[in-house]
Amino acid sequence: MNRSIVATTLAIAAWAAVSLIGYGTLTKVQFIYSVYFKVRPFLFGLNMTTWAHLEHAIAFLTLGSLFAMAYPLRTRMICLIVIGSAITFELLQTLTPDRHGTLLDASEKILAGCAGIAAVRLIQFIRSSAKQPEARARN
Repeated sequence: MNRSIVATTLAIAAWAAVSLIGYGTLTKVQFIYSVYFKVRPFLFGLNMTTWAHLEHAIAFLTLGSLFAMAYPLRTRMICLIVIGSAITFELLQTLTPDRHGTLLDASEKILAGCAGIAAVRLIQFIRSSAKQPEARARN
């Protein structure tokens, strides 16, 4: 598959993830509870608080990973996007009547997003290191 098609698809997925996370973050809290109660049988007995922390981590780990794959040469930019979106969403939650933004939530989102970026960068580094000896062996 053409590299530009893959990069474009990943970029679309990354920006769509920002939109979905924003919607989930700023929508009425009843929506979040209804999703939790529908998936609860598959959560091995996780309570709502644990589920919320796990959901934050998974969402921002995915977000960081998608951006890192979509923009492989723009680490600073994607760090600003991931960290900025976590902070912005938490600040915007304080403006909604039934939600509240917390420093703990922002911190776990930032850490998970940065972990996703770091994981992708590590994999990219390992792959490029593995290709270098092959190129030297051919020369």
